[in-house]
Amino acid sequence: MPREKERDLDKNLYEKIDHYGLVPNLEACLTCGKCVGNCPVAVINPSFNSRQMIRDVLVGNATRLLQSEEIWQCFWCGYCYQSCPMGIHFPLLMMQIRYLAIENNYGLRYFAPFKKFALRARDDGMTFVAGSTRGRERIMAIRSEAGMTPWPEISEKAREEYKALFDLTGTTAWLEAIDPEAEIPASYTYREGRIVHD
Repeated sequence: MPREKERDLDKNLYEKIDHYGLVPNLEACLTCGKCVGNCPVAVINPSFNSRQMIRDVLVGNATRLLQSEEIWQCFWCGYCYQSCPMGIHFPLLMMQIRYLAIENNYGLRYFAPFKKFALRARDDGMTFVAGSTRGRERIMAIRSEAGMTPWPEISEKAREEYKALFDLTGTTAWLEAIDPEAEIPASYTYREGRIVHD
């Protein structure tokens, strides 16, 4: 990996990423590697290194971190958090890193399905709708057997309230402002410099 130049580092990166205070103990990282050693993604892709990502947050290497393809590979299983002796909640950090990447136009192709889902949920007042007729029929049968209405009934008032929550919190505006055409391609920024075993 190319050496960072101090002029290129963002000393406030940690605060920008964790402005909600969800991972207040990141500086307690021992760099012991238990997070990487217990990560199923790191087994498949040796360039995925949560320990290196934590380091980049702390030193302010926003360029390498936000444009990395690796930040989109974590699937929040939580093994890193469970094995961390310092209790660093890396999955929450990763979620916030992704939000900052999106705001800087990285990874928008990964975000596009979520945007579509969130806007549909806003309009329907439901976060889950079966993707197929067969799936919907199965859900309706199970609900009927349990004595419920075949499909959840959402009142118009509830839909309007749900939309209002999206609008008042700025979620609708944030989602609609993200233009997939403005995407800056991500790359495997942590691959270079890795030890490869043949």
